[in-house]
Amino acid sequence: MPIENLNSLSNDLRKIDQEFKQKIEPYRSDLWNYCYKLTRSPWDAEDLVQDTLLRSLSILAKIFQPLNTRAYLFKIATNLWIDQLRKQKHTNLSFDDVVFNEKETSKEFLVMEHLDLLVRYLTPNQYVALILSDVLQFKGSEVAEIMSSSEGAVHTNLSRARSKMREYHNSNKKTSYAHAVKELPINPTIDLLLKGFRDKNPKLIASLLDENVLTDITHSGLEMGKNETEKNSLKDWAEIVQKQHKIVSQYIELWGRNVVVEFERKLDNKLYLNNIHFFELVEEKVSYWKFYCFSWDLMKKAANELNVNLNAQYFYHIF
Repeated sequence: MPIENLNSLSNDLRKIDQEFKQKIEPYRSDLWNYCYKLTRSPWDAEDLVQDTLLRSLSILAKIFQPLNTRAYLFKIATNLWIDQLRKQKHTNLSFDDVVFNEKETSKEFLVMEHLDLLVRYLTPNQYVALILSDVLQFKGSEVAEIMSSSEGAVHTNLSRARSKMREYHNSNKKTSYAHAVKELPINPTIDLLLKGFRDKNPKLIASLLDENVLTDITHSGLEMGKNETEKNSLKDWAEIVQKQHKIVSQYIELWGRNVVVEFERKLDNKLYLNNIHFFELVEEKVSYWKFYCFSWDLMKKAANELNVNLNAQYFYHIF
């Protein structure tokens, strides 16, 4: 197919995509929180949300029945996550020495305290049923719809999951996703990137990009090649930061991922989180650049984790 025809189709699809995002917007944060509870990682949650939105839009043309939007999104996310586990050949571990605390507490608290353990100890269906029922408080019929199952099967999964939880007492060996935020050693390329952000210098940043760099603006778009990145997202970034006060940039490990965090230090001397950048380097050049300023739920969680204010705005109604 000629490139021109694909470009024409791309324009039509953008309009459809925007209309789709506007219709599902009321459920975006619910979906993100659900994906976070499934994956136990903000990064993996964001990836699962993106995959869910792509899949749920792509198969709409094949569905002719009325849809419960929230249940539909949760169903797609659930199926994608279970498929991922199967591909990873996820296996149950032996937990002879691992026990749960029999303290007086709510089901939700008990489940949320041990997510990382439960995802390994329970089958995927048991884990999903437990999250939907005991944490998100869905009714049995709603859980069955999301899981494409019967209420009887849901109750069976819940019963088995709760039974396994009751078999054990707490050993305080719970593993959790790292909340530690720590500074990282800086190589020359990262050092120059940090300087580019601090100096509000798009030319310096562009000089570090590979000619074939892929720039992934989460929820917004993809830019293929250095020229596209320079004339679009990098240009937009420069226009925004020129209006801001001092820019502070740091290279840190956040939730197990090495990222550049970009702040504005305002006149009140407080830091405001602008953006989070993830880079992949090949031969001292940036081959992949992903940033998260349009990922509202992830940015909120990051600002809270970093104990700063949030500069990024809510863009879900646009992207």
